[in-house]
Amino acid sequence: MTNGETPNNPFETIAANEAEQIAALGELTVKLQDMRYTAKGTDVLRGVHPKSHGCVRAFFDIRHDIAEDLRVGLFAQPGRHYEAWIRFSNAAVRVGPDLKDGENDSRGMAIKVLDVEGEVLLEDHGRQSQDFLMINTPAFAFANVEDYLRLNRILLENDDQATMFFAPLQANVPGITPEQKARIFNSFKVVQEIKAKPVANPMEVRYFSGAPFLFGPERAMKFAAIPWGGEKAPQTLPDPASDDYLREALLARMRRKEDVCFDFAVQVRGPGPDLGIEDATSVWDEAAVPFRNVATVTIPAPQNAVDAPRRRAICERLVFTPWHSLAAHQPLGSINRLRKAVYLASKKHRGGGKGRRKKRPR
Repeated sequence: MTNGETPNNPFETIAANEAEQIAALGELTVKLQDMRYTAKGTDVLRGVHPKSHGCVRAFFDIRHDIAEDLRVGLFAQPGRHYEAWIRFSNAAVRVGPDLKDGENDSRGMAIKVLDVEGEVLLEDHGRQSQDFLMINTPAFAFANVEDYLRLNRILLENDDQATMFFAPLQANVPGITPEQKARIFNSFKVVQEIKAKPVANPMEVRYFSGAPFLFGPERAMKFAAIPWGGEKAPQTLPDPASDDYLREALLARMRRKEDVCFDFAVQVRGPGPDLGIEDATSVWDEAAVPFRNVATVTIPAPQNAVDAPRRRAICERLVFTPWHSLAAHQPLGSINRLRKAVYLASKKHRGGGKGRRKKRPR
């Protein structure tokens, strides 16, 4: 689907000026990477989630007992086994301490399911992958393209300081409508939730898709990865916590012999007025729309090579985007549509600005 065209599904509503806003975001992505890296003579890193805690080999297995109504797309064949990569990360736009000024940040888990079969929306270095990008809260911090564009302009003008995004909550700001102010307040609430949610080990918490995706032609899904045994609470941070305490926790866990396992689960809904498809800060009530298990994610242990230079290099070369996807699971909503252009702009600039292709790690 091209921005500005009529959606090919019953869920999306695309603003008339969205294509221009997404194009501006692609340009801003490159400018921000230049500000953070090129101007300092360092390697250009990802536009988002640049700090990795580690990449691990994994298996993604469709449940043998998956319900018949959930046998869609990647989940069509019970018992199907896939190899995968998983990258754990921080969402902060710059690489820095895991606790910034003593506050928690959003944490990410990205799964790349390899060599899937069927129609894909975007090839992954000549191969077909299904990427599942998740964060440790059920909502994104920003609702749509318009808000994300405003945020990125503020980051560029203020050396990556986002405080001015929330200025309309304290005083009248010219050009900010009541509707925009309400969205900014929702973003503020999500940010406060992120700050209040400590993570001691990235392999012990739950992760969410945030934004919605197709689940076949007439249903939408949100997905989550849930650690076996449930999320360990409370998450007690080390005291003192090093700048890289999450990587240290991941490496320590990977030295143990017991595998790490997650249930991969989906919420599935049909078309309706209350889905919040175009607002990525919205959350589907789990009591009304429960998560249902469709697959198992297994990270075999031990994996002693996670911190080796070769594994770090593989981790850096991996490219994750929700548009590495089967057509049956097309990303939905404003935030997902912008991610296609922004992630491609980031990938191209990381490759030297000429879009050259790097050899895909196996």
